Amino acid sequence: MMVIKKDDQLISSIANFPNVEKKTVINLDTNEFINLINLSLGFYNPIRGFCNLNDLKKILNKKKIDKRNSWTIPILLNLKSNKKLSKKKFYKLKYNRNIVGLIKTNDLFKIDRKIFSKKVFNTTSKLHPYVKFLYNCNNYFLGGKVFLLQNAIPKDQYFIYNQIRNKGNLNFFKKSVVFSTRNFCHLGHQFLHEFIIKNNKNLTICIIENEGNKFDPNEIVKSYKILKKNIPIYKNILVTKIYLPSFYAGPNEAYLQAKYFNNVGFKKFIIGRNHAGFKNFFKKYESQKIFKRLSRLKIKIIKTKEPLICFSCLNVGFENSKFCRCQKLTKLLTIDGKNVKNLLINKNFLKVKKYLNPYIFNYLKKNLNKIRKFKGLNYYIK
Repeated sequence: MMVIKKDDQLISSIANFPNVEKKTVINLDTNEFINLINLSLGFYNPIRGFCNLNDLKKILNKKKIDKRNSWTIPILLNLKSNKKLSKKKFYKLKYNRNIVGLIKTNDLFKIDRKIFSKKVFNTTSKLHPYVKFLYNCNNYFLGGKVFLLQNAIPKDQYFIYNQIRNKGNLNFFKKSVVFSTRNFCHLGHQFLHEFIIKNNKNLTICIIENEGNKFDPNEIVKSYKILKKNIPIYKNILVTKIYLPSFYAGPNEAYLQAKYFNNVGFKKFIIGRNHAGFKNFFKKYESQKIFKRLSRLKIKIIKTKEPLICFSCLNVGFENSKFCRCQKLTKLLTIDGKNVKNLLINKNFLKVKKYLNPYIFNYLKKNLNKIRKFKGLNYYIK
């Protein structure tokens, strides 16, 4: 378990730092605030602050942060204006009109957007959401170690940091396979869950929350509670949440997630066919192959084939396996979470019903308007 000690990067008050710059405040967007949380609580170990130019070059050129540790995505702090900042000074960090922490600066730099985009996202196309962000933001970045105010930790009972204070939860995680998702459980997910539970004792469902969520993550948690109550195989699962930006970086993001879960202490992590991908910018199963090239983690990677569904009998099975009698006569279809999401948003209940467990379908149909009203991370910052 690598979550850091309380006296390291968690601070109770800005007043304990007498050399803080008083006039200049650095504003964070939601992704940067999430990164501040993860850097300060130890989830991004061994990285302890926003990357400087040297860190960025090592990650882009060698996929390393130091000699022992691989790393795949530079964690950046963008300056929204060309403020005159100094190195080796403390500056306040602000999110949602609240001071949430500090940074001790060690570098101010620009990036080559083209090289960064190609190496991290495998494209320079602005059709990719993060590439578009990079080209539209001010090309001015700040590196340095960060400190998080204790009262800025999200007051979310399902946030994994709050859950691991319970030793029972922590012991469960250490023996558990973790399945990460931002969507409601569809039949492809359920098939994978059943496959994992039959071969492993513990399964943790990890809901990823960020500003890109189309549905309220708390409602996704509730939907898994319904499965726990009504389907025996889900009886002993544990549901948790993490905050992590959606970089849409395919294999690079899959490795970052694995690093996160490795730092928590999970035993195994499921990587699917197009983990953290976006459209066709990455090849099928590319997110699984990156683990052969980078330094090994303690967490074991479970690589699964693509689940397919037969719309005649509604059986689900892995790609290239014989799992129903009618598959020679009927075309097997991919169960695409994005497609399921769009069908729900458009209230196409007739089609989406075939992709969902009846308990989940009835819950979503009844509560769809509430499910779509996501308040965002601001809700947890008091």
